[in-house]
Amino acid sequence: MILLSKKKHIMLLFLFITFLVMNAITYNINIFLIGKYGKLATAILGIISCQKSIFQFINFAKRHSLILIFWFFCMCFTFYTVLDKGLNIQLIQNNILFVVFIYFFYLLSLEFRKKYFRPHIHFFKYLVIAMNANFVFWTFISVVFSFEIWHTLEDRSGLGLFYENYLQLGIFSCVAAIANLFLVMKRVRNREFYLVLYFLYLLLVILSNSRNSQFILLIFTLLSLFPYLKNLAINYLYIILFLLLGGFFMFFTSEYLLAEDISGFTTGRSVIWYYIYEYYTQTSIFLGHGIFGLNTTILENNISYNYYFQRLEFLYFHSSYIEVFCASGLVGFFFFCAYLVKFLKRKKQYFLVIIIISVLLGGLFESFLVQPTIMISFLFWYFMVSIEERRYRVVSTKSKPLIGI
Repeated sequence: MILLSKKKHIMLLFLFITFLVMNAITYNINIFLIGKYGKLATAILGIISCQKSIFQFINFAKRHSLILIFWFFCMCFTFYTVLDKGLNIQLIQNNILFVVFIYFFYLLSLEFRKKYFRPHIHFFKYLVIAMNANFVFWTFISVVFSFEIWHTLEDRSGLGLFYENYLQLGIFSCVAAIANLFLVMKRVRNREFYLVLYFLYLLLVILSNSRNSQFILLIFTLLSLFPYLKNLAINYLYIILFLLLGGFFMFFTSEYLLAEDISGFTTGRSVIWYYIYEYYTQTSIFLGHGIFGLNTTILENNISYNYYFQRLEFLYFHSSYIEVFCASGLVGFFFFCAYLVKFLKRKKQYFLVIIIISVLLGGLFESFLVQPTIMISFLFWYFMVSIEERRYRVVSTKSKPLIGI
C-alpha cells in the first residue's frame, strides 16, 4: 500500500495515457469503450486519491479563475441550449467533464511537484515510458490481428498502425516526439536514446500525413533548436497572438471563405467557418451554445447541400478558437483569451512555454483545446494548470548533464 502511494502519480499517468490510446482505437468497439470510460474512471480515481484538502480546490480556483469563468459561461449556454432544443445528455457531459479532467491534471501535476525537485523532467520521462509501452503493445496487436495500417481519405493517405484514423497516429507521435526532444534539450542522462526516439516519432508523424501534427512539431522543433526564434516568439508573444487571432477573425468574416482555392487550401475548413459566420449574422455574437452545442445545428442546417456533411455523424469546426467562441459567446471568448495571456506571461521564462505556443498555433486549425482528453490537449492543459518549477542554480555544465534521471 505504501509503495502504491509512492508510485501513485506514475500509475495514474500510465493508466490515463493507456486509456487515451484505447479510446482512439475504433477497430474494436470494446477497446474503444474501455478507453472511453477508463479515462474518466482514472480522472475520478485521481481526484479522490490526490484530493487531500478543500484548499487544493480553492487554490486551483484562485489561480485559474479566468478559465472557470469561461466554463461558467459554457455551462449557462449549455442549459439554455437544452431548454431551447431538448435534453442532450452528451452535450451536458462534454461541458461538465471539461473542468473535471482539467482539475485532475492539476492534482496530478501537484503529485509530481511533491515528489520531485524538477517535476516536469520526470513527468516527461514517465510519459515517454507510457507512450513507448503503448506503441509497442498496440503495434504488436495490429500486426497479429492484421489491422489495415494504411488509410485513404479522399486524396490523402497515411499510416495508421493501430489507429483506424491516421490523424490519431499523427497526434500520438507528435506528443511522443515533443516529449523526447524536451528531454534531449534538458540534457538528461541517456539523451542519445531520447534523440533516437525523437527521430522515430518524427518519421511516424511524417508517414501519418497528419498536417496539423506536422505543423505543431515543426514549430516546437524550430523554437527548441534555434534560441533566436524562441526568444523572438516569447518577447513578442502577445503581439503575435493578437495579429494571428485578429487576422484569423478578419478572414473568418469574409465571403472569400467560399472561394474554391481557399476551400482547397484549408481542406474544406473555410466552408464550415463560413456557415458559422452566416449563422452569427442572424443571431447575437454574445450567444454561446456550450462546448459542441452549435455543431449539430450547423450540420443539420447545411447537410442538404453539402456533400461532405452528408457523410458525417458529428461536425467539428476544425478551429479551437471558433469552438471556444461558439461555446461561450464573445464574453466567454474574452475570458478564455485573457487566461491564455495571463499564463503565457507567467510561464514565458520557462522552456515549456514553447510547447504551449506550438499547440496554440496548431489550435487555429483543429478543435482539440476544448477536448482535454485528446493526447495533444492533455499535454497542453497539464502544463497550463501546473505550478511552475522551483528555481535552481547550475554549478557546472561542462562534463555532466544538467539533470540526471
